[in-house]
Amino acid sequence: MNKQNIMKKITLLALLAGFFSYSQDPLWSTDCDDYATADYLVIDNDGDTYNFAPINQAETGDPFDVGFYSESFSSTGVPLTPDNWIFSPEMTIPANTQSVTISLDVYAALSDYAAETFSIGLYERIEDPDGQPYTFHTETLTSAATQADPKTVSITIENVDAATDFSNLTVRMFVRHWDCTDQFYLVIDNMSVTVTSSLSVEGFNTSDVELYPNPTNGLINIAGTDISNIKEISIFNQLGQKVMNLNASQLNNNSFDISDLNTGVYFAQLKDNSNNSKTMKIVKE
Repeated sequence: MNKQNIMKKITLLALLAGFFSYSQDPLWSTDCDDYATADYLVIDNDGDTYNFAPINQAETGDPFDVGFYSESFSSTGVPLTPDNWIFSPEMTIPANTQSVTISLDVYAALSDYAAETFSIGLYERIEDPDGQPYTFHTETLTSAATQADPKTVSITIENVDAATDFSNLTVRMFVRHWDCTDQFYLVIDNMSVTVTSSLSVEGFNTSDVELYPNPTNGLINIAGTDISNIKEISIFNQLGQKVMNLNASQLNNNSFDISDLNTGVYFAQLKDNSNNSKTMKIVKE
């Protein structure tokens, strides 16, 4: 993958995702209470001996103090300029992944010293000198993100080309605390990685399903070997809004009519009795 391109390809999931058959599955998550048992890695990249560490709630006595923290001001009163990294345990992104979502809660320990800067992303082949960090989001906190009201950050990277295809890669989620000085400390909690994958189509021979004529003035015919298994047809506009829904009994000799729809581009989702589906673009003239 091209490191230069990956950072530029970040988008929210397109509304078109609603047209296709997808499965959204948690790949990894933590409430940050598992530091001692999970395979985390921490790197003190600035070499000042301060790094990400779990907060010891028993010592602080503060019920809000949970998660991992990284300092930009030392307990000895010395300002720090951190470049600290924490990496999740390894995970492998499944095949057919359409998007990856990484999220966490984050806050600054003191509202008067809240300008803590952090980045989040995925790191491929961390033990390899040529391994690449793919940074998806960088932000400097404000006083609004505090212990009592942490900020939830959720970033979705959509698979739009080879540069954003993480399928089959072994990666770690990372958080980097950097590019700030003389604040107090950054806290992170509730990290997760979720993948959205396209479902395989089995039992529904979609390869030869055809809608015609296309473009059409209204009437659309369905042709194919397994069209008798079709139980539902949904029509969506380009905003992802369902504008028509038909069940099998409403088909007329394997055809349906969209004459009442405005001129434009639509998407027809055909679903069979096993809930397998195929989506095709249609043009209404």
